[in-house]
Formats: sequence, structure tokens, C-alpha cells
Amino acid sequence: MPTSAKPSVWSSAKLVPFLIVSFGFTWLCWLPLLLNKQFAAGLPVLPGQFYLGSFGPLIGTLCCLILPGGDGFTAWFKTAFSFSFPKKWLVLSAGLPLAYGAAAVLVHTLVTGKAPDLHSFGLTSDLPPQFNLWTTSLVWMLTFGIGEESGWRGYLLPALHKRYSLNTSALLVALIWMAWHLPAFWFNESYLGMGPGVIGWAISLTYGSVVLAWICSGSRWSIIPVIVWHGIFDLLTASDQAAEVMAMVCSMLVILHGILLMRILGRRHSRHTKPPGM
Repeated sequence: MPTSAKPSVWSSAKLVPFLIVSFGFTWLCWLPLLLNKQFAAGLPVLPGQFYLGSFGPLIGTLCCLILPGGDGFTAWFKTAFSFSFPKKWLVLSAGLPLAYGAAAVLVHTLVTGKAPDLHSFGLTSDLPPQFNLWTTSLVWMLTFGIGEESGWRGYLLPALHKRYSLNTSALLVALIWMAWHLPAFWFNESYLGMGPGVIGWAISLTYGSVVLAWICSGSRWSIIPVIVWHGIFDLLTASDQAAEVMAMVCSMLVILHGILLMRILGRRHSRHTKPPGM
């Protein structure tokens, strides 16, 4: 890492509060779910408490922006939720995960000998059974989409990128993102059943962070396209029927895409992707 006489543009004085609040809110929401699953604690939980925990990174961001000495909520909001970006990025953010899904459906059909049941496509036991494809998609985007991306790509990534390359920043975000998920491995069925597959999950998340960094920087640091990508990808990989073939195929395609992007982005000069002042 380069050394300089200039102070860090995003020191631990900002990083630590962001991480404490982001992790603390999420893990407190998930703690009763973990205790009930592992120890039959019988603690009361709210409907959708798993999804409530997704707002930790958003809460961490708001605390850093609004509290005394914060960076300014208005400027952040105008950038993070701006629609003034090339609309090709919105098409890409929806088209890429849908392309992953189409390939996954094809592989699922070849491997199992039958196509996935489209009537139950995207549904998960984490949500009420009356939810359909569209309502489930909306839930993913409004919870883990907005909740996570407001922090990871809306605040943390551009802040890190003021000091590091886009690739390095994306990898640092991936490490934090992985650690944030840890409690889910002791109560959420999608994570409990991973076994050795957790290695593939970690690799996929790492390269997914690269893909999302590419989309976010291309979208002039608006997180709207990455919210769309995140919501659709979660719909494809976190549904009950995706537990085997489909999630694996989608993850492999993200890894391949991320590897390609790291090669491309590594050849670009960082000044073309620097975020605006925060």
C-alpha cells in the first residue's frame, strides 16, 4: 500500500463506528434466531426478523452521516440514490443475474432431467407461502438490497476507493461483508446446509463484490443498479429450489465474471473511477 504524508481520507475514526453499528444492529436482530435454533431458547421474534437484520449497514451509514462530525446525509443521499447515470447500467444490473438464472435453469434441467417448477420459482420458507415471484423480488430489494448496499457500496466502497484501487476496495468490502454474515451460518437453513460449499460461497461473494463495484462505479456511485442486481441474484440463489444446482451455477458464473473484471479493471487508471467527495 502506498505511503503518504497526507492523513487517511477515511481513517479508523470513521471505519470503527460504521462497523460497530452495522454489525451490532444485524447481529442483535439475528441473535434470538440463533439461540432459538441452536439451543431451543424459545425467545420471541418478530415476523421477518431475519430480513430486519439486513438494515445494519444502512443504520451504520446513517449514524456516520447524521451524528455530529458526520459526512453529510444530503450529499450522500443525492449520490447514492441518484438516477442520473447511464441507463445501460440499469439494464446490465437486471440482465446479468437474469442471464445467470437462465443458464442455471438450463443446467438444472440437464442435471435433474426436469425443469424447475416456475410456479414456486424464487419462493423461500423464510417468507409467507402466499408470496409470489414479484413480491419476493420486492422484499429482497427493499431489505437486503437497500439495507446492505446503502452501506457496502453506498458508503464503504467509495470511501475506501478514495485511497485504494477499485479492485482492492472491492476485496476489502468482501472481507467485511463475509464477516457480517457469520451468525446466519448457525440459524438460517440456506447457510446451515452449505457444508464444504461455504468455500464456494466465500469465493462467489468475493468476486460478486468485484462485479458490484464495477456496476456501482459505472453508475456514478448510485446504488440503484446494484440494489436491482442484489435483489435478483438473491431471488435466484436463496430460494428453496435453488439450494443445489441453480445456486451453484449462478455462483460459478459470478466468479468467472469477477475474474474477467479484475483483469480489465486492473488495467484502468484509477482516476477514471474515483468517487465524488463525501
